[in-house]
Amino acid sequence: MPRAVWSTEQRASVKRYLQFAAFFAVLGIIFSAFLIISGNTGGWALLGIIVCIAMVGLFFIQKGRGGQA
Repeated sequence: MPRAVWSTEQRASVKRYLQFAAFFAVLGIIFSAFLIISGNTGGWALLGIIVCIAMVGLFFIQKGRGGQA
């Protein structure tokens, strides 16, 4: 099966999306740390959600680099 190659525009779009997602992940981690320091247990839940989303994203990026996603 031939391997599909991404165009320059597609790569640029994915790069912008990842930068956008990383920005909000950092904001979420900072907010989560603030909640944890404040004594709110919701901060741990938020941190767990961010970590789960990051792990799923990492899985799909690694799977996509290896061939078929």
